[in-house]
Amino acid sequence: PLATLARAAPIVPAIKLPHGLTHQTPLVESLPLSAATGCQVLLKMDALQPSGSFKDRGMAYMCAALQSRGVTDLISSSGGNAGLAASAAGRKLGMRVRVVVPTTTKPIMIEKMRAHGAEVEVHGANWNAADELARELVGASGGAAAYVPPYDDPLLWEGHSSIIDEIA
Repeated sequence: PLATLARAAPIVPAIKLPHGLTHQTPLVESLPLSAATGCQVLLKMDALQPSGSFKDRGMAYMCAALQSRGVTDLISSSGGNAGLAASAAGRKLGMRVRVVVPTTTKPIMIEKMRAHGAEVEVHGANWNAADELARELVGASGGAAAYVPPYDDPLLWEGHSSIIDEIA
């Protein structure tokens, strides 16, 4: 049974997100979904994060961790939300942020990243091309910049997991 598994699971310390980079967001019941499913459905309102996405959690955690290691420049590739989250976190931490986006990225998303002070470069027809350039820029930086992936890194996952601590 699930209850047995929950009791047997090791206790993992709560993730502490850097102060001021994200918000604790409300947990709200959805009456229509609750009625449709026959059980209470709660929605975590992470659209209220600074970038409007849950991605702020992971990016804030990762950017702060990189800064604590002496990194001052961040280079990310993104189609939108991850780059915006990196831009928001980097601005609050006083870090230089460069985001490489594909030509498919909506102009409003590019404007939002730039509003946070990010340097945005449009490159390639898809995210793979943008990501390739971002990694090349990191390599050419001589160690001055760190690569910030949009989704595939344990630091991001750890930061995203802070949502569980808020709900629990």
